[in-house]
Amino acid sequence: MDWMTERFECDQCGACCKGTLIVEADWLDLEREPKIKDSDPIYRNRTVEEARDRLADGMRVIVMACGTDHPCSMLDEDNRCTIYPTRPNNCVGMEAGDDQCQDARERLGLPPLMPTEIGDVDE
Repeated sequence: MDWMTERFECDQCGACCKGTLIVEADWLDLEREPKIKDSDPIYRNRTVEEARDRLADGMRVIVMACGTDHPCSMLDEDNRCTIYPTRPNNCVGMEAGDDQCQDARERLGLPPLMPTEIGDVDE
């Protein structure tokens, strides 16, 4: 089915990384990117193996960002993710212009992200 949809391009405002969203990572994310353990004081002084073992039961997570007082430590001064290719699945699920993006922008006092184009999408 073809339908028209708005398309958005990230303007790298960082709202999703330093806003009010909670960004969590699990053991699989840690396997892909060991640096994320340093985002959470509970795991910072542990080895990757120790952190993985604590996360393996599925009941614990690494908290990478949690509100405006605790932005993601993987965000650089230009609002770019320093681990973008290996970022956690929680981050991969965020898309420019989606409801989470627009809500995070609004909470930081930023204007809504505007669509860059409208195009056909096959579903």
